[in-house]
Amino acid sequence: MSNARQLIEVWRIQIADQTVISASAVQDRLFDLWGEVRDTPSAPLVEQWLTLTVERELFSSDELTDFLADVERSLLEGVSTP
Repeated sequence: MSNARQLIEVWRIQIADQTVISASAVQDRLFDLWGEVRDTPSAPLVEQWLTLTVERELFSSDELTDFLADVERSLLEGVSTP
């Protein structure tokens, strides 16, 4: 799980100074992230966003930041619940 959180943190740093990100760049990162969360409750969230990359051309850094927060929250919930 820590690999997923590392990917999220690196992605946050990379998009911090960008306004928009191409769907192909988002898709590449999402596939990396999906590989880390595919067997967790976070997988459907990542899969939903992968679908969006086919339908859209651009993503704002703000919406990606919100998405990453959602994924990280779902990862933490999965760890903290006994």
